[in-house]
Amino acid sequence: MKIENIQIKNFKSLRDIEITLKGLTLITGINSSGKSTFIQSLLLLKENRELINQIVTNSMMMSSMKEHSEPLRTHIIKLVEDTKNQPLSLEGEYIHLGDKKDIFNQEVYEEDISILISTLPLKEISFTINYNNLSLSTTSPIPISNVINLFSDDFQYLNTDRIQPSRTYELSERHVRKNLLGTKGEYTAHYLDENRHKPLNIKALKHNDAKTDRLLDNVSFWLSEISNGIEVLPKKHLDTHQASLSYQYTYGENTTNEYSPLNVGFGITYVLPIIVAILKSKPGDLLIIENPESHLHPAGQAKIAKLCAIAVSNGVQIIVESHSDHFLNAIRVATKQNILKPEDSVIYYFSKRSDLMETKVEQLLIDENGKINKSWPKGFFDEYDKQLDQLITW
Repeated sequence: MKIENIQIKNFKSLRDIEITLKGLTLITGINSSGKSTFIQSLLLLKENRELINQIVTNSMMMSSMKEHSEPLRTHIIKLVEDTKNQPLSLEGEYIHLGDKKDIFNQEVYEEDISILISTLPLKEISFTINYNNLSLSTTSPIPISNVINLFSDDFQYLNTDRIQPSRTYELSERHVRKNLLGTKGEYTAHYLDENRHKPLNIKALKHNDAKTDRLLDNVSFWLSEISNGIEVLPKKHLDTHQASLSYQYTYGENTTNEYSPLNVGFGITYVLPIIVAILKSKPGDLLIIENPESHLHPAGQAKIAKLCAIAVSNGVQIIVESHSDHFLNAIRVATKQNILKPEDSVIYYFSKRSDLMETKVEQLLIDENGKINKSWPKGFFDEYDKQLDQLITW
């Protein structure tokens, strides 16, 4: 199920914030204001999914202790005690948070971290991280893997440090089987080779010029919105346990030779995992994407925003962290064009309080005409106007 609301207390600079998520949640704000910290709070739970499930399972077993024999009760008690003493992981595939001193808010003393997630039908599930021993507790009554989209196997997170142009890329049967691209998109080439003929789960994501609803065809056509006429050619090399990407262009009636990612624009390969992640999504999925605008021309940034809007309007939940006014404005246009309903998006502007090392969060909404619902906060995509004012006064 989709996440509807998140309350976070005492996690790094997030002293006490509440975020209501929509289909598309745009996180923006000044540098080092807590945007990544908000995303990390979710990834911390994702990284510790197995521990959370074990805690829930232990609780379920404890509640039925009377039904078990004495040896089994002894075993259950030992299992529960072992789990209680197991600290949560701060390092792994999704997170690299350091140690205890790096995750607790510095303005409070010896207070636990609390994360409360609201979703239907379970309504509220709390997660508490103990200050003293980093132990984790939760109020979830059942294992969470198939209840909240954050914990599903095919939840996709793409961080800002994505794959760069290279002659070869890694293979991962484990990730591809789970419908994953890797946190850097490092398994995108492998995924595309394995799933090139897979039909799109959401037919509305089919590009207008695509002849089929197959994944690879549509990846190429959406990528052509950024670099006209391009075609993506993935290949798996079992002999070296690697995958490769190449690109070719169609111009008129002609087709170019195949080019290595090293010989086309950097942004092409950098944005590829984002396009693939969106096109492979299905209703109910959760995607978290950091800085989709990186290395893209403004027109390309707008196209990625439109693709996000189409996915969201068809049931995908996407959290985007971005500094791009082009991405924002494209979402506004998509709302005015009725691609995205006003109630399906929300914007949060993150800033730092001047008197405390604490994040301040302001919510903004987009109305049916694509307008922001209130005065723009200071620092919220206002640099263009500031610079223009300087030019006008010359």
